[in-house]
Order: sequence, then structure tokens, then C-alpha cells
Amino acid sequence: MSQGEVLAESELCCPCPPIGLIDIVGKKWAVCVVSLLGRYGVVRFGPIQKCLSGVSPATLTATLRSLERERLIRRVPTEGPRGPVKGYALTDSGQSLYRSILPLARWLQAT
Repeated sequence: MSQGEVLAESELCCPCPPIGLIDIVGKKWAVCVVSLLGRYGVVRFGPIQKCLSGVSPATLTATLRSLERERLIRRVPTEGPRGPVKGYALTDSGQSLYRSILPLARWLQAT
């Protein structure tokens, strides 16, 4: 098909991913959390909130739960200053998403 050719309505299809994916990664804090965990590995709630200045605890909690439901992150045991606590890490799917958004992040930094 040439660039100027017009498709019939019955031939049109959406080249974008499913809307559910856009609902997840289209949220500001979701991409930030995935990027943070992709870069640093296992991170606890407090350090995530400190790093993402401007996110409220309630919003961060909702974001983390959403990413867990979608199996992009998981809670893992880690050591805290007062003993064992839970941290967050990317799942294999989360790692794949992180690798996919890296080129976009590099492009944004270059512009």
C-alpha cells in the first residue's frame, strides 16, 4: 500500500496496543515506579516516595497495587533498619516493560 492510498473502512485497524495497557502505563507514577525499580532493583515504599517527590502516600499505594495486579511488580522481603520488611521489585513482565520504555526515555532526554 502506498502512503497516499486511502483504506476502505473495513480494512482499518488500530495499530496501538490494547486500551488496558494504556490505562496502566499512561499513568504518570506507574512509569516512574517501573523506571525506578528497573534502575535500582528492590526498593521499599519510603525510598520510592522520597524519590518520586510530589506523589502522595495514597496515590503511591494505589499505583503499586495496580502494578501488582497487572503482575508488573511484586512485593519481596528485604532488610530494613528495624528488621525484615517488604520491598518492591519488577517481575519478568515488568523488566520487559522497563527495557521497552528505555528508548523512549532516552529520546525524551535528547529533545
